[in-house]
Amino acid sequence: MDKKEAEDHVGYLLFDVSRQFRKRYEEQSKNIGLTLQQSRVIGYLFHHPDGLSQATLAAAVDSDPMTISGILDRLEKRGLVQRVQDPSDSRAKLVTLLPDGCEHFKAARCISRKLFDEVLDDLETGHREILISSLKHIRDRLVDASQENKETQE
Repeated sequence: MDKKEAEDHVGYLLFDVSRQFRKRYEEQSKNIGLTLQQSRVIGYLFHHPDGLSQATLAAAVDSDPMTISGILDRLEKRGLVQRVQDPSDSRAKLVTLLPDGCEHFKAARCISRKLFDEVLDDLETGHREILISSLKHIRDRLVDASQENKETQE
């Protein structure tokens, strides 16, 4: 496979678009002081107002327990999240988003939406919808394959 073929490969393109988005997001989010991973954590908590265990949150943002613990330490020191004893499991911590964390999430969401609008604004009519539909299809196929793989391993 030559360089042109590699650069036109869907796997390479998906990875490269994701990498470029992360890079641009990190540049634009410096003023709110959140990394992309921190933004993902508070975003997930924003959509789960009753809170989540650290283990559930780590799995949701595709992180390991040690990494999520460090992320939460930094967010907690800034007053964006809080960790409390899970009433249903004394060994677990329940993580919730604080009001300042909600405001940071809204700012992060604005940055993300603006970034995507900037890079997608010149797509021809209907192409954005096709792109979204195609990406959802790819994601769903990967999720299904992963679940099938787990079932055959059991």
